[in-house]
Amino acid sequence: MPNGEKVKLGFEFEKTGQEKFGAGGIGRLYMNDNKVGEGQIPRTVRYVYALNESFNIGVDAGTPVTNEYKAGTRFNGKIEKVIIDLVGERHVDLEADAKIAMKRQ
Repeated sequence: MPNGEKVKLGFEFEKTGQEKFGAGGIGRLYMNDNKVGEGQIPRTVRYVYALNESFNIGVDAGTPVTNEYKAGTRFNGKIEKVIIDLVGERHVDLEADAKIAMKRQ
């Protein structure tokens, strides 16, 4: 992307695995509403992310998503605005949520 160009990024996940938790699927990346990438994701997180992980923008402060860069690497450009728009049904598992709550006590 040329410097200064506004970009709308999107991601879509289509579950293809049969597992209730941690099922794999197809991930699709969109840029300005155009699909620019697609790949198979063999599995996803079964229950919850580690407590020391967080949602960061411009830096991955926790465990790197890939070994292609080191933890803490920062984006050096300017991010003007981030909007997160979640669509689709939210999966709720009351039994798993209760187990997690008990472990945190």
